[in-house]
Amino acid sequence: MAKVHVLTKVFSESTGWVLPDACADRIRAVDERVALTVARSKETFAEAVPEAEVVFGGALSPDELTTAEQLRWIQLSSAGAGNVLTPEFVRTDIVLTTASGVHPIQISEHVLAMMLMFARRMHEYHAAQAVARWDSDVAERMDELYEKTLGIVGLGHVGREVARKAKVFGMQVIATRRHVDQAAAPDVDELLKPDQLADVLKRSDYLVLAVPLTAETAKMIGERELAMMKPAAVLINVARGGVVDEPALIDALHQGKIAGAGLDTFATEPLPEDSPLWRIPNVIITPHTAGATPRYWDRATALFCENLSRYLDGKSLRNVVSREDGY
Repeated sequence: MAKVHVLTKVFSESTGWVLPDACADRIRAVDERVALTVARSKETFAEAVPEAEVVFGGALSPDELTTAEQLRWIQLSSAGAGNVLTPEFVRTDIVLTTASGVHPIQISEHVLAMMLMFARRMHEYHAAQAVARWDSDVAERMDELYEKTLGIVGLGHVGREVARKAKVFGMQVIATRRHVDQAAAPDVDELLKPDQLADVLKRSDYLVLAVPLTAETAKMIGERELAMMKPAAVLINVARGGVVDEPALIDALHQGKIAGAGLDTFATEPLPEDSPLWRIPNVIITPHTAGATPRYWDRATALFCENLSRYLDGKSLRNVVSREDGY
């Protein structure tokens, strides 16, 4: 019986963390044809690449690609694929799939947490607590999510879950999606095409960015778009930093063109210490951790195992990345 060599690229050399044994066992249990190698460092990964038919976890470097003679498929453990589609990779015929669908629960909770912090001014209360100041005046600026308009740019897995949770708070939800199918968006009051973004910008009290980073979406929120937003609006980015023109956002925040920003992703990561964003009081920053959850690897492994079973049976895979579209 021919073996399918599966190699994981899931490790942290700084902490020694690797794919949990329970996840590795789950992969091995998919089929007796699976021969799994759990890489624990860049060196051990590079040594195993020449025999690998399938890689689970991260992308290969250009040097690793040159030795990956048997590689047929890479399953990423992340949802974004933009940084993987290098010229070297695009020239290959290796199938690329993502972990899209693993993130909606935790990222949607992260988004709602940011929205609630701004609505109830929790960031201001926290700043007052840090200096032991009883600041009851903050109450004058508090608000509700109820009956506010939420705009979602990019109605994928994450966007749909954000919409579902927002409706529980009594919000009006509008969204953009490349393929408009209102039936597939039961929690969206109005589904628009990407070229109707201006309408979403003008109407939204909270604007959530949840699009992949592609040539079309790079810096899609710039000076012009920020000027269309309400002065009381809040921008929340859980997509990629490159979707926003960061200098334009900083200017808009300084000038009061929008009321605040909740940012989980940035043009440069880690966010440089000298970035003005650190010192703007109406900005909430998290270090690209909206997708973090103790259940992450259970979910990512479950998706990979489903795809691995499909691969072994010659069936189509879930979340195949289009080289043309970039996602």
